[in-house]
Amino acid sequence: MLAGSMVWWRIAAGDDWTVAVAAAMLLVGLPGILGPTVSIPIQVDLPATALVVFGCAISHYSMIAGIAVFAVAAMIRETAPIVAGLWLWSLWPLVALSPVIVAAILVRPGTDPLGGEFQRIADHPIRTALEYHAGRWRDGWLMVAPWGICLAGLYGADWRLLAVIGVAYLQLLVATDTVRLVQHVAGVPLAIAAATIIPTNWLVLAVVAHVVWWRQPERI
Repeated sequence: MLAGSMVWWRIAAGDDWTVAVAAAMLLVGLPGILGPTVSIPIQVDLPATALVVFGCAISHYSMIAGIAVFAVAAMIRETAPIVAGLWLWSLWPLVALSPVIVAAILVRPGTDPLGGEFQRIADHPIRTALEYHAGRWRDGWLMVAPWGICLAGLYGADWRLLAVIGVAYLQLLVATDTVRLVQHVAGVPLAIAAATIIPTNWLVLAVVAHVVWWRQPERI
């Protein structure tokens, strides 16, 4: 669903089909999109991101229908409408935060079912985020290498793409994970940018080099 929606969205946006397919392949090839082994096949990131991309495609025809899809995505992962707003660079997707607001009012979470350490992470997000990332803020294998060929999208990047990437990395100040978080926020626009900037004749080679892991990547 993620790959198909990406192709549909980019063709609807006016991209050539080769660029659309390449963008989809670059996106699904990111290690953080697949996520850590512990969360396969049950997770919230992948289905929520797939729905947001699907909603972005639909939004080209009807923003109301797109918002409805974003609202469903928000019931899987609360930040989905914010991510949609960043990708479309529009405030309309934020309307889909309504289910999240209702849930925040009506639901009172209990203790973390995974135990004490996870409860400490929930209670002290900034403190634990800094602990888990201590000594790794400039670790290229963690912070940069997992992007693979998508790094080509940084060439001539406009300020909106840089803003999305900035928001993606700011999450690390309040969360203990890294790759899956930043790639589910910035992976889509960076994959689009890379597929657009790489010459058409090089796209197949770029995709092949990207989807194969030359070294076991960081995925969490």
